[in-house]
This record gives sequence, C-alpha cells and structure tokens, in this order.
Amino acid sequence: MEHFQTIKTTIRRRLEYIEFQLAWEGSVGRKKLQDQFAISMQQATKDLNTYMDACPDNMIYDPRRKSYVRSASFQPMLTKGHASEYLMHLEMLHQGYRQKNEIWVDTIPKFDAVSAHSREILPNVLRTVLDAIHRNGCLRSRYVSLKSDQGESRTLMPHAIACDGHRWHMRAFDFEKRRYSDFVLSRIEALEPIDTPDEDPPRDVVWETNVEFILKVDPSLNRRQRRRLEYEYQMEDGRLRLTVRQAMLFYYLRHYGFNPHVQEGNTMRNESSFHLRIANMKEVEKCLGRRN
Repeated sequence: MEHFQTIKTTIRRRLEYIEFQLAWEGSVGRKKLQDQFAISMQQATKDLNTYMDACPDNMIYDPRRKSYVRSASFQPMLTKGHASEYLMHLEMLHQGYRQKNEIWVDTIPKFDAVSAHSREILPNVLRTVLDAIHRNGCLRSRYVSLKSDQGESRTLMPHAIACDGHRWHMRAFDFEKRRYSDFVLSRIEALEPIDTPDEDPPRDVVWETNVEFILKVDPSLNRRQRRRLEYEYQMEDGRLRLTVRQAMLFYYLRHYGFNPHVQEGNTMRNESSFHLRIANMKEVEKCLGRRN
C-alpha cells in the first residue's frame, strides 16, 4: 500500500508486528506493542492508530478486552500472511536464536522440530571466508574431504557461500584442480589469506547460469492422490516449474527427494521419495553433467 511506502523502517516493523498479532493471535493491544519494542504507551497508541487508518477493515476495538481484535474481513497488507511467517518464529526459538520474550508468538503451542546436527563451522573460518569474498582475495586452505582423512592444502578464491538445506558451503575456484567447487565450511580446518595468483580465474558460469527443472507427480498414483500432491506443491497444469542456479541444481534435486548419485543405465534414476518425477529429465541430466 502507498501509505506504507514512505514510513521509517522502525515504524514499519511495529506495524508488521500489529498485523502478525491480528493474523495469528487474534488480537493486539498497546501493552503488547509497548513491551515488544520498548516504546512509550503514547507511541504504541499512535502506531495502532496509524495501522487502523491504513487498514480500517482489519481490526475492531473491543472495549471489554481493551485491545483490537481481528475482523472477519481481515486481509494481510504488510505481511504475506503465509504460515511460514509464523513457523519461522518457532524455528528460531527451537534453534536457540531467540528467547520466548523475543519472538512474536505469544501463545506458544506445544511443538518440536528436527535439528540436523553436523560439525560446527568455526567462526574464524567463516570470518576469513567472508573477508576474502569482500576483497576478491585468495586463501590457503587445509580441507578434509570424505575421500581423504588428511587435510589437503588448496589455493582457493571464494566468491559466494550457499546452503544446501543442511550444510553451508563455500563456492570457490580451486587453483590446483583448475575448477570451481563447493567446499563444506565445517570441513575447513585452517585458512590463511595469501596473495592472489597473477592469473585471473575464469567466470563461474555454472553459478551465474539459471536453469529450469520441471516436476510432476508420479503417474502411478491414482487420480485422487495425484490431485492432492498437485495441490500441495501448487502445480499448474500438473507441473511445478523451478528456476535455480545450475550450481545449486544438485541440492534442489535432493531437497525434492531425488538421489542424483543413483543411476539407471546412463541417467539419474527419476524417482523421488516424495512421489515426484522430473518432467524434463534430458535437460536436467545435461546440467548435472556440466556441474563442477
């Protein structure tokens, strides 16, 4: 909405909180707003009036509860209203990134979540990698791969970091192997900045290139099952079209339940644990074949 385009970021954040409370808690009052952002009662009142003026159909004042309640015609204006916006707060609480009084959920339901445990990334490693990315610099690294128990010394020029949904990687040019590769940050045991070699590395074309892969539902399922999955994945005409970096395609396939390492003949097995299939297998195979 145009009304919200020119307001300060701090005020917009408080207005988003008001909308979040209406959407997920059903009500919001001055005390909630005041406690969450450590503002005066007068400022909390002003923020509520600002939201009411901009979105008059979203909340109704309840004098008995001395707070505003969600109206029947409520429509998100500042937030998307997606369930992920609510669940994100529970995830931050579960992972220990926030305390109970820091998340926006007041009435916390009983919940649990799977925590993926892996070797911790050393803070100094991440700081050194980020510094090298910012200055376009090189690093001398000792990297322990699964293929070797001993750390391999490598000259690397990182330019990006990426997460596969489970682990964070450093995307870097390997001067010894003459190619771009992904290096798991938790497997880097030592790093030191070094002078950049005289030669410039080539462009990371695989990182810069976007590719499309298309998913469809397993045709062996019955009509009801297919329709259910098509709805859950928000498919259009029975297809889910995803555009991703070519360098990330391998990880996206695993995220959707495929195992690119398992082959049938000369191609990847087109079978997902989530009852999905790849509709453009030829194009996907071509992109995987070029992956560094």
